[in-house]
Amino acid sequence: MTRISTGLAALSLALTGATALAQPAQHDAAEWTADLDALVEVLEANHPNLFHTTSQAVWEAQLDAYRDSIPVMSDAERTVGMARLLGMIGDGHTWMPMHALPFDGLPPGPGFRSLPVRFELFDDGLFIIGATNPELVGLRVEAFGDVPVAEALARTLEILPQDAVNFSRELAPEWMMQAELLTALGLAADAERIALTLTDGEASRVETLQPLGSDARYDWVFSMDGGPQGSAVWHTAAAGTPVWQAPMTMPVRLVTSLENAAYLQLFSIANGPETYADLARQAVAVAESLDDPVLIIDLRRCLGGDGSLNPAFVDELVASEALAQPGRIRVLTSRQTHSAAIMLLSRLKNRTGAIRFGQAAADRPNHYGETNIWVTPNTGLPLIHASEYYATSTPGDTRLHHAPDIVIPYHFDDYAAGTDPVLAAALSYNPET
Repeated sequence: MTRISTGLAALSLALTGATALAQPAQHDAAEWTADLDALVEVLEANHPNLFHTTSQAVWEAQLDAYRDSIPVMSDAERTVGMARLLGMIGDGHTWMPMHALPFDGLPPGPGFRSLPVRFELFDDGLFIIGATNPELVGLRVEAFGDVPVAEALARTLEILPQDAVNFSRELAPEWMMQAELLTALGLAADAERIALTLTDGEASRVETLQPLGSDARYDWVFSMDGGPQGSAVWHTAAAGTPVWQAPMTMPVRLVTSLENAAYLQLFSIANGPETYADLARQAVAVAESLDDPVLIIDLRRCLGGDGSLNPAFVDELVASEALAQPGRIRVLTSRQTHSAAIMLLSRLKNRTGAIRFGQAAADRPNHYGETNIWVTPNTGLPLIHASEYYATSTPGDTRLHHAPDIVIPYHFDDYAAGTDPVLAAALSYNPET
């Protein structure tokens, strides 16, 4: 669930159209310091446990060091410093977006300019999966300037939630597309000229990229390789689009005939034209109509929603005798499986014989959640913070994430070929072997 904790108008959860992202106005040190003090007040008043990952002494020492450095930093460095403070809190619901959030009524955030490429982090490296220049598509990144990509990624992860490790690795490639952010992290000397060392696996070369204009905006939600909105020139690495990556128009997608299984993809834990529980009932009916009933629930693009809807949804699945046998329900997960989707994973694990396929999910089973958006009063930066604790597992469960029962590597070659090895594994799974 998402709440704005300022006096702004209520959010619309629909994706907004493209809007100009103006370069951020320069604010003086006193305004940044006032925003920092206001942020600390908000966090102390609303977060249930600020020091669940980083000790109070360590966090306050970093807070004091940041406050003392504000007068000598650029706005980009100040933004990174504030983001690092939020990242130290650790949970996947407390962080600073580096791009415009897709909600009506919010300011654009830091206003950093994006590179003319999209990165994705696979198990086998950081790759360019989309670009304005077709010659760059499909190349693996080896370095930013003179900084090896592993170190560049480590620096980026420092300003993302340090406890929600998988969620942070999902967000990091988008952060590494921001020109001014790269300079603040010491990954580029000049925001107008970003040097990347790239390889095709045989030879390496250095490419120097200029950022796009400040009015270029990517669709950051439920999108991987799409170009800036409205751009007519964009090239992608993928030879095809598997069903799970197809554009979304509703919170859910129910495919009634997918080889030998019913397939239900959830983008959001939410009611649509029918209730969330009704949707489960429809999916069960499709599965039960098969000679060998199987229901696949795809949570790979589900960033969350209203977790209070999960019990009625799972009740509908549990009521099906045909799906009661272990392995009849198969759940697909990724680094985007977040928030209320974690709550659903826990409930499915506790109440059904579901088997999980894919990559580890974004958050801990027991995690701090509830997305609250607060905007700094002077610099106009939308920040996210948690306000609730959700124990979806036993009190002693300290796992960093839900791990799949059957791990499927996340490789660039599968993406480029347009194949879906996670779904293929779920479809071919035999619970009797």
